[in-house]
Amino acid sequence: MKYVEELRDKYKGENIWVIGCGESIDAYPCNWWRNNVCIGMNWGFSAFQDVGDGLDKFQTKDYYSVHAHKYPPDYIAKQLPEYLKTCIILLPPKRRAGIAWWEDYNDDPYYMRWGLRGGAWGNRATAQEFKVAVDCMMRGGDKCEYVSRGTTLHWAIQVAALMGGKTIRIAGAEGVGGHMKEHGSFYHKKYPQSGVHPRGFYHQGTKYLTDALRPHGVEVIYYYYGKGNRKP
Repeated sequence: MKYVEELRDKYKGENIWVIGCGESIDAYPCNWWRNNVCIGMNWGFSAFQDVGDGLDKFQTKDYYSVHAHKYPPDYIAKQLPEYLKTCIILLPPKRRAGIAWWEDYNDDPYYMRWGLRGGAWGNRATAQEFKVAVDCMMRGGDKCEYVSRGTTLHWAIQVAALMGGKTIRIAGAEGVGGHMKEHGSFYHKKYPQSGVHPRGFYHQGTKYLTDALRPHGVEVIYYYYGKGNRKP
């Protein structure tokens, strides 16, 4: 197995985009991220990879995606196996229905240790738990556990920081609607999203994560096309 720590500082000092599935994504032209490293989440890969639908794809310098739910990597493993090499699959503390599990794939993906063993899904991190995770990662630890507060977005931000991102810009962070969600769901109608945490819950987590990264010289900002920056 290979772990996400192998990507440490691969893009040191660069700007890295973390791309959610929110409706604000629809405003971006397909070549907006052409010269940038981008990290997406779950079904978002289908807006960047040729899945045979004839739609224009967003262009990037390099594209990675972080997967918590099993159905997107299941599709990739069957239809786009070469793309597994740039996927990052979360390793939960134990097997759960609908969550990706390392034994379901080969050694091509990178794996990321999922922390927080308590709670219904183990992704309800506090400010202190974000700080512990980030401090371990930024000190160069190779057995760190990564945490979240209700959204895969938080794991993707931590991947961007691990890769050496100096400024991490987030697009599509509102978490509802949008081209990417609908495009990804084209292959996912059998497993519709059962619901999301209230947006304030995971925006609070983004603020916790931003505060934890700031002492390490990493800036996290929201960016809206045509409107500019907004701090979490």
